[in-house]
Amino acid sequence: MTLTVGSFDGVHIGHVDVIKRVVAAAAADGAQPALMTFEPHPRCVLDPANCPPSVTTLQEKLGLIESLGIEHAIVMRFDRALASLSPQEFIDLLAPVMDVRRWVVGFDFAFGRERRGNAEWLGGHGHTVEVVPPFTLNGKELHSSDVRRLVTLGEMEEATRLLGREYSMAGPVEAGDKVGRRLGFPTANIGVEPNKLVPALGAYAGRAVARDGNFIAALSVGYRPTFGGTQLRVEAFLLDFEGDLYQQRLELRFVRYLHPDIKFPNTDELVQQLRLDVADTRRIVKP
Repeated sequence: MTLTVGSFDGVHIGHVDVIKRVVAAAAADGAQPALMTFEPHPRCVLDPANCPPSVTTLQEKLGLIESLGIEHAIVMRFDRALASLSPQEFIDLLAPVMDVRRWVVGFDFAFGRERRGNAEWLGGHGHTVEVVPPFTLNGKELHSSDVRRLVTLGEMEEATRLLGREYSMAGPVEAGDKVGRRLGFPTANIGVEPNKLVPALGAYAGRAVARDGNFIAALSVGYRPTFGGTQLRVEAFLLDFEGDLYQQRLELRFVRYLHPDIKFPNTDELVQQLRLDVADTRRIVKP
């Protein structure tokens, strides 16, 4: 097989470039394209105080990787025992279960204890290695941390450019307190997976992908400060939709940030803002 290894958090356009090279190299070699990733993110084990929130959950990551033509996705549990392996011990761990004909790795690829293994090490130990140069956009190298920063700031249009798709969150629709329904804007609240990156608090124009189809949606990330809320809510008001979404899985896609999470003095002003948000969403998001 032709193998690449990395965290691939976000599967952004730089990752897509690497994956496409793996698929092409595998086709040229008559091999199967494979990708190895780690769960949790290595930094969450080696430097827990700086554990990065996940741009993509494992399920989202694997779905994107498969859609790009990878035939074998190997998920390695990352722990201190794995981190302590020498480069040769790591290779010896893989050898019995996979025949790697070619490695396709990023320019900064490193593995094994104290990151002693790299492309040069692999080449020196008889492996065929293709090194992918850094992916740059406007002269700047692209990293998952760039996407995290943009999403955290609510800069969704720029995040979309780096990801090659709209940033999304997905989860089961959970029972809420029906505040939106009483105001005339029934919303669907989704459960947020642990460590999933949450966008800046506020209102967004976006989309919702449900079992019944795709809908334009006014999205909200916040604590419902007008009602003294203390629990983070990620919710969507689906335009031109009538039905029950409870317990269905719903994917929310963030198109553009509209405004911060606002505490209104009364519900009348909140409803007025919700009407504006819906109108803005309909204007911004194209079917």
